[in-house]
Amino acid sequence: MTGFQSERVWLLIFATLVLDGLAGLAGGLLSERWLARHQAGLIGFAAGALLGAVFWDVLPESVEDLGRDALSWTFCGFVALVIVEWFIGHHHHEEPGHVSRSLPPTLLISDALHNIGDGATIAAAFLSSIQAGIAVAIAVIAHEIPQEVGDYALLRAAGWKRARALFGLGIVQLTAFLGAAGVILASERFRFGTTIVLSIAAGTFLYKAPLLS
Repeated sequence: MTGFQSERVWLLIFATLVLDGLAGLAGGLLSERWLARHQAGLIGFAAGALLGAVFWDVLPESVEDLGRDALSWTFCGFVALVIVEWFIGHHHHEEPGHVSRSLPPTLLISDALHNIGDGATIAAAFLSSIQAGIAVAIAVIAHEIPQEVGDYALLRAAGWKRARALFGLGIVQLTAFLGAAGVILASERFRFGTTIVLSIAAGTFLYKAPLLS
């Protein structure tokens, strides 16, 4: 990859992370009426985007580089996310009217881990190919909106004011840059590092998509 190509890829990664961060604030920035009207469409599009990215770009790219090992990493990604969700707790499935005031720290920690993974996935996809990067970017951002709308609602239900909830979610969104930076640095030392990250991401996408429906 030439210097110009590297700069272009880094710019695309940065731009995607910024858009992803803005999507993460959708719950507090968009009107409740608009969200209620379009929520079903957003969720359906997000699920389709996740599955489309997996089967049209992420898995083909991974299998081309890693062969059958890509499927093993995909399975590992799926199982790992199941374990993480079980360990942290299913806070995304709580009803806003029955939220404990002790929930916000756990929710934000979970969101931070999620965003680190998103940043790593976005970086790995763009480093693999522009086409894969765009597909993953659309999937991640589309999934981010309904998820973060739910997180914002839970923070508000837990007693947080609008400004505090937006600030907390905004700080957490910055952790995506840590994930991206880690993948970019690792890609300079490990030949198949980005492809392994992509394979793992495919597993997490396959786990997330059915939960949206």
